[in-house]
Amino acid sequence: MVQHNRLSHALLFLGKEGSGALQLAMAFAQFITCKPSTVAPAEPSLFGEPEPVLPIQNQVSSNDSCGTCPSCKKAQELVHPDIHFSYPVIPRKSGDKPIATDYITEWREFIKLNPYGNVYDWLQFINAENKQGNITALECNDIL
Repeated sequence: MVQHNRLSHALLFLGKEGSGALQLAMAFAQFITCKPSTVAPAEPSLFGEPEPVLPIQNQVSSNDSCGTCPSCKKAQELVHPDIHFSYPVIPRKSGDKPIATDYITEWREFIKLNPYGNVYDWLQFINAENKQGNITALECNDIL
């Protein structure tokens, strides 16, 4: 999709628990936000400028993120400003209307400790007890 400039506005990564669908989605998000400074272009520039061809040893694969540019480092730390997460949350106290960003510190810690965790694991991590986690209408409006 990326190589043919056919990336959709939204993608759904669906998989069974433990399949790594979330990790794949996060790796893909890192790939499409990657901005290495030493990439030789695979195709001509969209703006018509001639592109410099770099020596082979400085080229980065067009099939993976570089893992070292500032964008990749931010994605790995779950702090990239263009990568947003939405997940079920619970009110901290009665009457609260929480959104995912209210739990972003806990989310980052959870993903680092449990990269293949599921929704149940997440809710236990935030001490939801027997409360049901929700992605609310307020969360959807925040996404918009």
